[in-house]
Amino acid sequence: MIHRKSTHELVKDINEAGGCSHPIRLRGEFVNVATGEVNERPLLVACKDRRAVLCPSCSYLYKADAWIVVSTGLIGGKGVPASISDHPRLFLTLTAPSFGTVHARKSDGSCQPGRLRFCKHGRVQSCSRHHDDADSEIGSPLCDFCYCFADAVLWNAESSRLWNRTFEQIRRRLAIALGVPFEELSQHARLNYLKVAEFQRRGLAHFHVVLRLDGTGEPFSPPPPELTTELLASIIHSVAKEFSVTGPRGTISWGRQMQVSDASTLDRDDLRIAAYVAKYATKSADGSLDFARRFNARSEILKLNAPSHLQQLALTAWDLAQDPSLESLNTRGHAHAFGFRGQLITKSRHYSTRFQDLRDARAEHMKSPHSDDPVEGSFSYDGRGYDDPRATAIAEFLHQLSVESRKSTSIGITGATDGE
Repeated sequence: MIHRKSTHELVKDINEAGGCSHPIRLRGEFVNVATGEVNERPLLVACKDRRAVLCPSCSYLYKADAWIVVSTGLIGGKGVPASISDHPRLFLTLTAPSFGTVHARKSDGSCQPGRLRFCKHGRVQSCSRHHDDADSEIGSPLCDFCYCFADAVLWNAESSRLWNRTFEQIRRRLAIALGVPFEELSQHARLNYLKVAEFQRRGLAHFHVVLRLDGTGEPFSPPPPELTTELLASIIHSVAKEFSVTGPRGTISWGRQMQVSDASTLDRDDLRIAAYVAKYATKSADGSLDFARRFNARSEILKLNAPSHLQQLALTAWDLAQDPSLESLNTRGHAHAFGFRGQLITKSRHYSTRFQDLRDARAEHMKSPHSDDPVEGSFSYDGRGYDDPRATAIAEFLHQLSVESRKSTSIGITGATDGE
């Protein structure tokens, strides 16, 4: 049954849910511990979904937290000293290999220029067009029959393991550079990182990584002087080019496109790095609602109004689950992410503050300083969303107003500062 509420009641519900578009409804009892009084009522809790297409408000908060987690590992804050900005730091981008020629948009706007040539299926393997950046054809294969969709999905599925093993190999090379056994590296230096996954237009994940060298004395002490940014960059280049892991159907390795930037010498671009990394924290696989949730049936994928190559990647991930040798990869459960089954953001323990620390601090800040008698509660799940569907549109409208207000305030402060 749909409840029609007054505007005041709708705004009250939205505020209780923290501005969430699709809150979780709980039902249960509040018990006043001092008096024994029992009060039964529903409770709305924010969904805390990181994806902007599902909940603009919760994803906005998640993006802000992601920015803090990244930036504190670059410039300090939240218990991390500012001195870490003097440590060797790198910004690394690792990509997937090619699984077939795809439509692209290069720096000069061209796609795949070259002489007219055909594949064995009679498809032209060059493209003289200049694609617009919004062209949905970007990332799609020039020949669907030549493109290795299964290998692409399996690379996505194993990419997180490839990173973990690559990171371990980098640490082994650092131990060799220090002349110590690998088992003793943690007694001399720490290599901390934060990694975020982003999906390219072709549906393959690639990783943006912030790396920082620390010592092992007091927390966040400088590393040994022989461990320089140049040495770390050299080790990363050699490992990324050579290293691979064995997958169910062959080797899994990195693509040829790799970028390594010295974040230690960037002129305040450390904050731009934080913003660049954090913006991917709120995207679904392709930034749309189509691939924001898991699929329950193959027919759901067939009904999608999505680019054909992304639809084919999802179908391939779904169908690969029929192979018993690939059961452990659970590609069907991650068909909405084209087989990718890793976490969007991962970091080493000592990189910076944690998301949980930020959430705990926020909860403590929002707690009323003048609470009444202590209250306990017992709740059960009662559904998703508001009981009045109009609240979702109002919540998103109020969130947009809030964002625009923050931007206007920021611009006003910047303008006043520049004018002084």
